Formats: sequence, structure tokens, C-alpha cells
Amino acid sequence: MKKSVYILLLSIVFTSCKKWLDINENPSSPNSTVPAPEQRLPPIIAQFADGYESAGTRVAFLAQQLAVTYANNNNWNLTRWYSNVSSANWPWQSWYVNTAVNIQPLIEASEKVGAYHYIGAAKIMKAWGFGYLADFYGMLPYDEFDIPGNLTPRFDDGAYVQGKVIALLDEAIADLQKSQEITAPDLAEGDILNGGKVENWIRLAYGLKARFLNHLTKKADYNPQAVLDALASAPQSDEQSSIMQYVDEEGVADNSKAALQYVNIGSTGRITKLYYDYLSNNYTGAPTGNNNMEDPRMDLLIPRMENREGQLVRTQFVDMSSDLPKAGPSSYNYSASSDRFSNKDSVYVQLRMDPAKPQAGQRILSTGSWYTQRGGKGLLLTNAEMRFIEAEVRLRLGQSAEALTAYKAGIRSHMSIMGITPTVIEQFLSSSSVIQNAGDLTMSHIMIQKYIALSYSPEVWCDLRRMNYCTDASGSYNETVGIYKGFKRPSHVFIEAYPSPTDWPRRFAVPSYEINFNIEQVRKANPNAESPTYLNEPVWWDQP
Repeated sequence: MKKSVYILLLSIVFTSCKKWLDINENPSSPNSTVPAPEQRLPPIIAQFADGYESAGTRVAFLAQQLAVTYANNNNWNLTRWYSNVSSANWPWQSWYVNTAVNIQPLIEASEKVGAYHYIGAAKIMKAWGFGYLADFYGMLPYDEFDIPGNLTPRFDDGAYVQGKVIALLDEAIADLQKSQEITAPDLAEGDILNGGKVENWIRLAYGLKARFLNHLTKKADYNPQAVLDALASAPQSDEQSSIMQYVDEEGVADNSKAALQYVNIGSTGRITKLYYDYLSNNYTGAPTGNNNMEDPRMDLLIPRMENREGQLVRTQFVDMSSDLPKAGPSSYNYSASSDRFSNKDSVYVQLRMDPAKPQAGQRILSTGSWYTQRGGKGLLLTNAEMRFIEAEVRLRLGQSAEALTAYKAGIRSHMSIMGITPTVIEQFLSSSSVIQNAGDLTMSHIMIQKYIALSYSPEVWCDLRRMNYCTDASGSYNETVGIYKGFKRPSHVFIEAYPSPTDWPRRFAVPSYEINFNIEQVRKANPNAESPTYLNEPVWWDQP
């Protein structure tokens, strides 16, 4: 799932006509001292997005949003909840090798010219990267990760890392609120995420605080008011969201500017029955009534294929608790000359649009998915997510009317970001397919809608773990009290890691780089790290 990134690593791609006094510094040659802040920030954002969304792709397979055509490879293993050291590598490498090591040089270059907004952005990127990876892996090197000459850095627990992350976000907010020096480049010159909008970066920092603080729902010191306070300064509109816009370059074979999910999911991803059931309100306790309406996101998220009669029909869905994922579905080929597919599993339609740009008379093999458009969007932190966090917190506080308003606002925001017309959105929000009475709203309704709105995001797995999937207090599957109705253990579960029916995925494997070259520090941090059952050990916030 690794992809090429359109801006080269290490913040070194630039040209300059500036005359440098130090004749030993060639402004056209890669090094760690010459690039200006506006040249350093873009590759940091791009590399972060690569790792972050690649982690999200992995989560989509683990979280049963996506199935995959059968092959004994990393993606298939992820659908059985097996994150081996190979599948664990790329988010780690993308962060440590391509991103994190470049953040302090950006801060130092920015300090020289009084570019406080770049310093703030750099601190946000550092907090974000370490924060989400600590949630993903449970432990990682923080304090010692960039000490020169130290090839075996100590691992820090996620709880310690979160404390550092929250402090960094507060520092970033203070830096972004400063006026830059006259010598500083405008943030817009290097900001490929928020277009130079300082306010959006400040709101991003508060949004991340709300996200990280809300992970603590199982802890005694969980503070719902602190989450609400952060939300008050987080994104309040879609325009204030941090969304990565990718590029579809017509006629260019290179995918380096294409959407991460277009590249990562490729032609092997398939839609699960659970994902479709959530979109179609086909689960225990789902909203229903005399005024039901199909979710207007359906045909944007669920691929269709043209049959031989010229009708577009939706894909079949992979039931992860059935026997199908053990050895299927199979991949398939299409012959235009015979107008036939190579096997019957063509009913499980791929998520990439095919043909990419249909010509007259061509059969549509897939309409694709909104998330896998070549020039799609990466929803890194959105108003929709903030509203669902608010809905959850309000419901916990017994504020059901406010929770209902936030729940609907989250649905509205996600649909708006996807480009659905306001009239259609409001029709759906007024239908019986959406909860209308505050007393009827449950945590399950909120979290299932958030699951849809955060498709292919690492945050989905944080929520699944916090809410204990669809289990009761014993860890057993229980649709009566469980939150994610219908989320069952896959039929081909990696039994070595999950020997008991009460075992569920709780953390990703330690990447092979650390197992091979830093094993002593790994064992010091967790003696069980090399065992398959390490994968079902809760991270720090996933336990009382």
C-alpha cells in the first residue's frame, strides 16, 4: 500500500536565484540547512498524509469497511486481523524516515526568519504524527527518536506520548496566534493543506486536542468538558476542515499526485456487507419508519457495474463472518471482445472507476467510490468528525437534545463535503432513516454514522476499541448492548493472535525495522511484543 509522493523527501526539492554568502552552500543541492520554511513544509504535509491515510487503509480492512480479493498477502491478512511486521511498516517508515526527522529543521529554519506560523504548523504535524501512531501501535520512540548516532532509541508508552502531544498543540496555538516578522514567508507559500489559512491551523490544533482527549473515555480522568472546550475552537464548518486535495492528471500514468486511497486500495478492494448494512440502515435498532429514504451517499460509496442489458447494478457484498473470505472472492478479468468476465466473482465490483474515463460504447465495469477517485480528497480532520465527537460527549452528559443536533450536523457535514446538494441532504435528515426524537438517540446511532463519515480513517479503529466493538462487558459478541451492531469476528480470524471468542484487535504489530534492529528496546517496553497475542493487548487508553 505504499505510494510515491509527489513532493520529494527531506524538504530538499527547490530552486533558488538567491545569492548565498557561504560559497560552500549550494542552494540547488540537497542538504539540511539551505531550504527555506516554505520549501520544507509541503513535503512534510505530503509525507504525513501518505502515512496517515495508509494507516487508514489498513484500518479499513481490519475494521470491516473493506474486504479484498483472495491472496495470501498483507491486505488479506489484515481482514483476518493479522498485522504482521511487514504490513506494519509503512506508516512507521513514512513518519520516522520521511517526516518526523524533518520537523525540527523546519522549526529551526523558521526561527531564523521569525516565521511563527510555520513553527506552529510544524508543531501540529509533530503532535499529530506521534499522537496517531501512539494510538496505532501503543508504544514508540519519542524522546530518543532523533538523537544523532542513537540507532536503538527507547520506546515510550502511548500515555507519555499523549502528554507531550497535548503540550505541543498548546505551543502550536500560541505560535500561530503571533504576528510573523517582516522577514518571514507568508504561510500560504508553503501550505498545501489549508491554503495559508492560519485560522484553519489553529482550529486543526483544537480539533486534534478534542480527538485525543476523547480517546480517554475508559479512564477515570476522562473530562468531557475539556473535550467540549476544545471543540468550541475546533472546526465549526466544512470550510474550516483540514482536507487534502489530490490531483487527477489526465493522460499521466504516474500516480504520485493521485488520491492515497485510489493508490492504496487499487483494484483488489471490495465492499463488505457490514459497511453496506450501515449505509442502508440494516442493523439492529436502526432508524426506520413510514418516511424512509435511501442514504444519498449510497451510489457515491458503493460501486456499481453495467450488466449486459446496460443497467447499472450494485456490487455484491462480502460477509466477513461467512466462509467466503477464507478463499475469496476471486479477482477477475474482463474481455471486451466477448463482453464476458473470467469468473462469477465479477459480481463483487472493484472500487476503482473502470474505465477511468469512459468513452461512448464502453461498458462500465465499475462506477468506483468517492474515496477512490484519482483526484479525490483526504478527509484528515473535518467538521463532520467534530460534530460526532460532540454528539457522543453530549449523550454521555445526558444532553440528548444537543446530542441529536450534533448527530444530524455530522451527517450533514459529511454529505456536504461529498458534494450532495443541500436540498437532498435536508430531505434525508428529515426522513425516518435518521433519528428524529432525542429520546430515541443511542450511542450506536452516533458511532455507526461516524464510522461512515470517517471511512478509511485511522480514527475508526480508535472508536471501535473504545466502544468494545459489539460486545458486552465480558468481551463476548452481544447485539443487545454492543455499539457496532453486526460487527463479528471474521470467519478466517488469525486464531494464533485471537484464540478466545472474547479477543479483538487492540494494537498493530511492532514494525520489522524495530524487531530486526532494536529488539532489546522493544522487549524492555513489552516482553510480549514478539508474540501473536500482542495484537490483542489493549493500548493504554483502551483499559480502565
